Amino acid sequence: MQRRTAVRKALLREMVHREVSEAGCAAFSVLMERLHVKHNELSYVLDRLKEEGRVESIYLGRIALWCTNRAAAEEVLVALMETLKKVLCGRVKFATPKEALQLIAKDKEAQRLFSRHTTLRSNPATVQVIDTLMQQAFGQPIRTSREHIYYVVCRKTA
Repeated sequence: MQRRTAVRKALLREMVHREVSEAGCAAFSVLMERLHVKHNELSYVLDRLKEEGRVESIYLGRIALWCTNRAAAEEVLVALMETLKKVLCGRVKFATPKEALQLIAKDKEAQRLFSRHTTLRSNPATVQVIDTLMQQAFGQPIRTSREHIYYVVCRKTA
């Protein structure tokens, strides 16, 4: 019985590592969906992989993306931010993270990139990721009583 459990844990650890490696970085919820595992199982496996130095957690606000290393995290974050800028620039002057998420969902290229790393459902975790990316791309938000509103400033490069 213990041998089967050990084999199953090792197999799950390899599946999680392969999924993170292929995406570069992935949110916890994305890994749960793709691998069809329970929250506790995935949490245990990611903690073991982190102890082994095979993955690390990178935080966007309060949400962790699980990445293979810092370089992969930087690459993913730059790609997400640039895609977010492409989606918003020229279309809107002001945007909330929820509005940005709706525009991302309509753009096929952006949708494909974002869905590799986070879910595209309008849940608090995804909105937090978009909010953090917008803050990095456009600076501090104009605050309202309910949600952040960002002034979308797009600089033309010569």
